[in-house]
Amino acid sequence: MTERTTRRAALALFFAGILAGCNKAPDSSGAQTTQTQTETPNMDHDIEGLKHAEQTWVRSLTESDAKLLATIIDAQFSFIGPDGQVENREAYLAGYEAMEKMQVKVGSIDMDQVAYRVLGDVGIVTGHVLAKVEMQGQPLTEDVRFTRVYRRSEQGWKMVAGQGTRIAAGPPGRE
Repeated sequence: MTERTTRRAALALFFAGILAGCNKAPDSSGAQTTQTQTETPNMDHDIEGLKHAEQTWVRSLTESDAKLLATIIDAQFSFIGPDGQVENREAYLAGYEAMEKMQVKVGSIDMDQVAYRVLGDVGIVTGHVLAKVEMQGQPLTEDVRFTRVYRRSEQGWKMVAGQGTRIAAGPPGRE
């Protein structure tokens, strides 16, 4: 494997990890969403709060804004990337800060199969993302399933955990 190929593969893994944490606002993208019934008396308000946190996540990705992302990431945050590596809050935010330096640009993010669940003071968001990105001038498509877990706080929903799984390329014509 050449150094360029190795670097591109590393960048692809890096970006797949970031995409596992991204979510285009379902209401604006037409993405299919599911709202699961909960035991909380303010379910609609809770789901809207989770959607707002997800929209903040998207903005942080498309604008390469780690400071914005930091507003919704809990101090206890951990992330498991598509390569199985575990990152804490500081390492994950550093990845966002490096996007511009690594010449990573987001072209489009398409979401589907997004589900929101609230179980007491815990919010869970799962879904699928297909993203078109550019890394060092080279186009790349990322296909990722994700899970994110939030906790309710006085400041709103704070993400405490995230996980992303890259979907292997299937046969031609796979949707």
